[in-house]
Parts: sequence; structure tokens; C-alpha cells
Amino acid sequence: MRTNRSSDARTSTTTHRRVKKPGKKASPPRPKLPRVSEEIRRLSALLEAEVLAWPAVTSRPMFGLNGLYRGRKIFAVLPRTRAMDAADSIAFRFTTRSQRIATRMRNDKRIVAPTADAKWISFMIESDSDIHDALNWLELAYREAGKS
Repeated sequence: MRTNRSSDARTSTTTHRRVKKPGKKASPPRPKLPRVSEEIRRLSALLEAEVLAWPAVTSRPMFGLNGLYRGRKIFAVLPRTRAMDAADSIAFRFTTRSQRIATRMRNDKRIVAPTADAKWISFMIESDSDIHDALNWLELAYREAGKS
């Protein structure tokens, strides 16, 4: 025999909600990581090969990116299958910035930072000619990672 359930009865008896633990904040939404082209994968592999030759640098895969570490401290991510902000960009991290670096960032039109105080900064790679500048930015982030 079939029972007739009203929509009110169904929602009240079958709805299950997770109970939040007291004091725990809701996590922010996950960022969208755009897919990268074959060309960016190639350029990223070239950058990674160069940076891995620097002292104390290791690489670990994470979320479609390769994280670059100086010792135990991450200083950059290079796209493998995904990128952080734009599909044709790499990202590096500055925990603190000197006035000189901040000015240099403002003057470089290929720099994308979500906010003025953002720790992660993206650098747009538009052609092979941008590789030299990308290495310069990665070197600055590498040196910053070695300070603490």
C-alpha cells in the first residue's frame, strides 16, 4: 500500500543538515582555477627547470599547479593544468614588500594582484619574451622566502 506524503511532511522528516561546531567559522568559497594552454605548460616547464637548479628549491604538485619551495617555505606556483588568476599566468608570494618592490609591481602592467596587500601576485606571460622577467620576479620571491 502506498502512503501519501505531503511536501511538508517529506521535508520535515527527510531533511538532514550538518550541525556546525560551535566557534568554527564558515570557510570561504574555493577559488576557480582556470585551465591552461599547452604553450603555458611548456613555458612553465622551462621556468621550473631553471628554478629547480637554485639552492634548496623543491617542487610539489598541488591542485593542478606545481608549488615551488625554498626549504619548507612556498614562494611560487607554476601552472601544470590550472592557474591561479588567469590562464596565462604564474604566481609568486611576498609576505612583506619593500617600497622598491611595490613600485616595481605598480609599474609592470603584467602584474595582477587582487588587492594592494595581497600576498600572492600573478604575473601574466604573454610570450616567450616574458620568461626573463618572470624569472626576475621568481628570484625576488625566492630571496624573500629565504629571509625568515
